[in-house]
Amino acid sequence: MKLLFMRHGDPDYANDSLTPRGHVQAALLAEALASRPIDEIYVSPRGRAQMTARYTLDRRGETAITLDWLAELRGGYGEGRVAWDLHPVDLLREFGMPERLAWPGQVPYGQLWDQVLSPFYDAWDGFLAQRGYTREGPLYRVQTPCEATLAFFCHAGVTLSLLAHLLHLAPPLVYSHFGCDPSSVTVLESEEKGGYGTFRLVVLNDMSHAEHLRKSPREHDPYGF
Repeated sequence: MKLLFMRHGDPDYANDSLTPRGHVQAALLAEALASRPIDEIYVSPRGRAQMTARYTLDRRGETAITLDWLAELRGGYGEGRVAWDLHPVDLLREFGMPERLAWPGQVPYGQLWDQVLSPFYDAWDGFLAQRGYTREGPLYRVQTPCEATLAFFCHAGVTLSLLAHLLHLAPPLVYSHFGCDPSSVTVLESEEKGGYGTFRLVVLNDMSHAEHLRKSPREHDPYGF
């Protein structure tokens, strides 16, 4: 199984839409995905993700399935901040290295955010279970091997949270150390043996289709909702 995660183009959060830059990014992403083997396409219900996906769907002449649980994760920890706003220097200086299982008690937003992630991870694991991959501890029991490529048009928080879940990492470290730029592509592939499987990260935050439209760190806005 191969998983492709595409973040929406540069967002106009106030209108849940795309900026002019975001529309150009989405069009370039569509060209990059035009001939790529993809078996199923899923999309967040949020407008900015739907708009981004539309370019690719029109280019490929295909349709997508909207999954409500792919909407950007909501929840914060005061002053309008969300989990991925915490700068990596502040994270490491103030809270050290959050541990994979103990992190909810090690960062200021931990308890609240764990309540957001738990049902989201349940939804994701239920999705994979329908395809023959049942979560058992850190592994997936493979009842029906799947060779399909699944594509998801979604959000930074969704993508980064799933990376933490699938790669067995503490979410705070993923949020602060992994990039997920607008219109970027992140790819994971399943590694299977003896009826069990896990996932390997093979591409992170690929912007080769629109590198010239990547925002500089000084321009970079918080990922938002």
